[in-house]
Amino acid sequence: MARLSDEQRRARRARAKRARRRRRHLAGGALLGVVALIAGLALFASGSDPTGDAVAEAEATVARDAPAADGGRAAGRARERAVPKVAIDAIPPLRAGTAEVVQRGPAAGRKVALTFDDGFCADCVTTLIRQLERTGAHATLFPNGTYGSSWAPHARAIRRLVAAGQVIVGSHTFSHVDSPAVGAAAFGADLDRNERWIQQTFGLTGRPYLRPPYGAYDAGTLAAAGERGYTKVVMWSGTVADSNLRSRAYILNAIEHWARPGAIILLHANYPPTAEALPEIVRILRRKRLRTATLQELIGGSPYRPAG
Repeated sequence: MARLSDEQRRARRARAKRARRRRRHLAGGALLGVVALIAGLALFASGSDPTGDAVAEAEATVARDAPAADGGRAAGRARERAVPKVAIDAIPPLRAGTAEVVQRGPAAGRKVALTFDDGFCADCVTTLIRQLERTGAHATLFPNGTYGSSWAPHARAIRRLVAAGQVIVGSHTFSHVDSPAVGAAAFGADLDRNERWIQQTFGLTGRPYLRPPYGAYDAGTLAAAGERGYTKVVMWSGTVADSNLRSRAYILNAIEHWARPGAIILLHANYPPTAEALPEIVRILRRKRLRTATLQELIGGSPYRPAG
């Protein structure tokens, strides 16, 4: 057999590499096709929303059966989505109690709570909700009613994520008030206003989770919150410091630094890089053998319980 020249060997290796790449692409396309077929059959049978439970179930089924060559990413998404359904048909009655300040959760279970405040950027909220749906990441939302125009278009999707056990909604007050500065009475009125907005918009209660704006509270704040059923005053053990615009690299470095079992991490739905970075945030957590959790999953307290 004639010896191949160096140029011929390089050309042969390049052709082999292209062939492997085409096979991977074809396998990925086939996998997506199976997802679409299963979702379509489920939708035909149930008549449900195509962005709802049928698609999530189909994706989880295909991800569970996918070959190991995907590096475990599909299986990871399936595990994130494998959560019990939650009964949210009725808003639970107010139960007053003593407000407890919580900064972090237990290390057991290797859970991390991603919490998102505010939402004055409508496009950022849109991206955040879509990224939660795509990644299956669990999170807690702390919206302000004053930014209601950002959140209202996603009310149905958020309610669906809550019902799936993937998201919990808390309160960040209506007007983003500095509670010690305005006093307990004004703070309580603003908290009441945000609770009404949460109920009217999402058909849910924000109780018992309160994220005080600026992390500011005093004895009057705690008393007013407890009287209104907000008995979990949630601070944080780490932050990506994105109340100002930060780069994606900055955000990911902060996650690398703060992500550890039981962490409560403060983020905002205010600037594009935060929501856009969510898939990478999830990958970092998985690499650290951590999993995303709602506050209910991390510290308990939600009146919404798994259905059935």
